[in-house]
Amino acid sequence: MPPLSTSLLPAAAAEPVTSRPQRVILPAVLFLTPLLLAPGLFFYFDVTPKVVILLAGAAAVLWFGWSGRMTASPTARWLVLLLAAQAASLVISTLLSTNPALSVAGTNWRRFGLLVQIALLIYTYGLVRAGAAVEPLLTALAASGVLAGLYGIAQYFGWDPWNPPQAYHVGEGIWTIVRPPGTLGHAGYFSVYLLHAAAAGLALAWTASATWLRRLGLAAAALDVAAILLSGTRGALVGLAAGLFVLAWRRGPFASPRRMWAVAAAALGLFAFYYSPPGQLLRARTRWYVEDTQGGGRLTLWADTFRMGASHWLFGYGPETFSSQYPRFQSEALARQFPDRYFESPHNIFLDAFAAQGLPGLLVLLLLTGVALGALSGAASRPLGDALGAGFVAALVANQFVAFTAPTALVFYATAALAVLASPGRSAAPVPALPQPLRRPLAVALAVAAFSFAWTDFWLERTRLSLESSQVGQALQDYQHLRRWHWPGLDTDLWYSRALMAAAPGTPVVWQQALAAAIEATRRSEERPNAYYNLAAFHAVQNDFAGTEQSLRSAIEWAPNWYKSHWMLAQVLQQAGRLPEAAAEARRASQLNGGQHPEVAATREAFQQK
Repeated sequence: MPPLSTSLLPAAAAEPVTSRPQRVILPAVLFLTPLLLAPGLFFYFDVTPKVVILLAGAAAVLWFGWSGRMTASPTARWLVLLLAAQAASLVISTLLSTNPALSVAGTNWRRFGLLVQIALLIYTYGLVRAGAAVEPLLTALAASGVLAGLYGIAQYFGWDPWNPPQAYHVGEGIWTIVRPPGTLGHAGYFSVYLLHAAAAGLALAWTASATWLRRLGLAAAALDVAAILLSGTRGALVGLAAGLFVLAWRRGPFASPRRMWAVAAAALGLFAFYYSPPGQLLRARTRWYVEDTQGGGRLTLWADTFRMGASHWLFGYGPETFSSQYPRFQSEALARQFPDRYFESPHNIFLDAFAAQGLPGLLVLLLLTGVALGALSGAASRPLGDALGAGFVAALVANQFVAFTAPTALVFYATAALAVLASPGRSAAPVPALPQPLRRPLAVALAVAAFSFAWTDFWLERTRLSLESSQVGQALQDYQHLRRWHWPGLDTDLWYSRALMAAAPGTPVVWQQALAAAIEATRRSEERPNAYYNLAAFHAVQNDFAGTEQSLRSAIEWAPNWYKSHWMLAQVLQQAGRLPEAAAEARRASQLNGGQHPEVAATREAFQQK
């Protein structure tokens, strides 16, 4: 990493007060967080390392503090005030959450609860408060983009030493598509991150003080755009088009012969690749676009989510509660269209904020976006503002089709911080400082959370490996180790109960452990309908018809339009001799299934023939 420089900062924008450790910490977090994977070490190997780095990085930023008095432009002060408002909104929504423990810890699939979001806000505040130089941060983001882009391209061509390729290949034969997840676990989040990294690379290529940095920037921009194209992610492709439009508008039309030849060569190369044998995966992806013009029912999902948010419009349901609360609001039309689809988020950053934090959280995010766009449009360095502004617009468009994860939110907020750091320093004024008595206690809390998350996930992976090797006794011991430093709200019980029953269903000790975990999952799982459905299966094995019925009715209460609970309840009621009720549940299950599973329709037909 090059030494910190303020060469890209306007003279009056900030008085650099970065401590020496922070000069390493701030770029390191931006470089490492999107990249880290730990297969074999962690159960959620593409999530946990990232949030641990972010939590530990924010703790270190707080611990080492700042020296001196920071002054910055009014834009920077606005950003700091919005970060404080976002923190207040998150705390209030968590305190009033339908599941406070889950809102603090976050869901398994992204771990983006109060703790991680506060760490993100502290890191962003640290960038602004410390007057961090722009070039090292651009270098960190571009360098991570080079590595991630290369990995995504390799995944497209079938090379992946860490993830099983079948996990991100969909379909059969010539219509198989590939969605390279890169280092972020999913092609959608990976592509959003690549848009930011490509923009940082372009900014570095246009403004860097050294030749090798300019070359690094060009490599990042080229590789990341290529990886985005190969991902076949519609939202990212629309975002890329929007970013290129903004870039052309800001920099002037591509009228020079050199630019025209470059654009023509790129278009010709893409055309040739698309129709070449390696381009078959992209052609198959185009076919999927044509067959699924609504993007997996997103319009209906957004309408349902808006209804959900409007019902708790003041403070929302709490961070990370979407997956447990949304099934109550899922429309029957969406349930019939995708009866087996698990909607973990609204696939839109603004609707996600509205559902989680209510109107205040939505307004803060909108204002923060506006501040970043305004700062980029008026950046003191025109090339820097143009490149980052185009990337920010591109990612903003793509983020309308996905929710934030820790890495994508990090690059979003970091770009906002870079924008205000590069904004003119007219009327410089002091930046509010975090009160000294709060810094180190909060740093300790974040460090403890990082350790707890890592500890829990490490022992969860040890439990999985023990069960896979049929060492059930060892798995029981491993899970007890997990409990020792288990952060409240981390959802491990639902998986554990199912894994135990799959490994040794006839062992009494295992049965008791699995049943206890199944019961506990109904109290705090992020997938409450699934938890009750799972518990119903345990009661059914015991021939406990009352317990089975009660669990299934609870699952229906949490997810009224999920066909599986109605279908299983129909069979339970039939065995109990309550045929009219059973027939009604069978009809309901068939309606909600949308004709996609013949066995569900067969159950309904069996009742009709009686």
